[in-house]
Amino acid sequence: MMRFRHRAYRRALLQRLSGENPNAPLPSGGSTELAFTSALLQVLGRLAKLDGRVNESEIAFAERVISQLGLRLVDHERESSRLAAIAEFEQGKNPEFDVLVSVRRLSRAIGDASTLARLVLKTFCEAAYLKSSYSWRDSQVGGLRLKDRQFLREVAECLGFDKSAMLQVCAEVRGSGVWSAAMRGNSAQSERPAYAPAPSPSLTSAYNLLGVSVDTSPEELRRAYHRQMALHHPDKLVSQNPSPEALRRAHIKAHEIREAFEAVRRLHRARA
Repeated sequence: MMRFRHRAYRRALLQRLSGENPNAPLPSGGSTELAFTSALLQVLGRLAKLDGRVNESEIAFAERVISQLGLRLVDHERESSRLAAIAEFEQGKNPEFDVLVSVRRLSRAIGDASTLARLVLKTFCEAAYLKSSYSWRDSQVGGLRLKDRQFLREVAECLGFDKSAMLQVCAEVRGSGVWSAAMRGNSAQSERPAYAPAPSPSLTSAYNLLGVSVDTSPEELRRAYHRQMALHHPDKLVSQNPSPEALRRAHIKAHEIREAFEAVRRLHRARA
């Protein structure tokens, strides 16, 4: 019966997520608001942790998404609210905690397979794509790692969607030219630049990217790699309050540097 309550809150949330009115005022949502906030933060925490390590840029991204949705739980002027948000995110990171319980609670509050539930799933898919650079360089269906796809499928089922519906939402996220309201903030239109999947770099481009020559030593190669990562790592952007798009570009750059390092290192090992 929860889905018949807090209609004004659900309507405003729908307007924000769909982009119909990104600045729609959010009335108090009671238990529905708590269910939405908890599930969103916990799923973002789990998605960030699935690759084995949560870096500062992923935390900053999660905070930005929640802030752009206007959720009162992330109120930086109220330390208790911020601590509560961090606690939800940390709980989601804990592999022993069943995040899906919170997702099921959210589904009961907003309706299984409802329009709002689909937009929530879309937000989760966007978070999965944006968190790591490999997502945009993978030519496979969905462009996500197996762990991410499996988790998103479980989340989708809890929200009332089958595998085909989940894949359709992921395809829309990957193939569309415009981010949802949750990702683009208050901008009416924010088109994503087209980034075609790219192959591994050639040795020439790898040397150029790292700033080394063909006769560089293994020690010099490692120093060059660490120097480039120190300059371009996404964590360097955290203090600048970067946009999701800026974080994505930084992840891609760091990924290219790692690929270049591995390509040159493989050649060195083959020569040894």
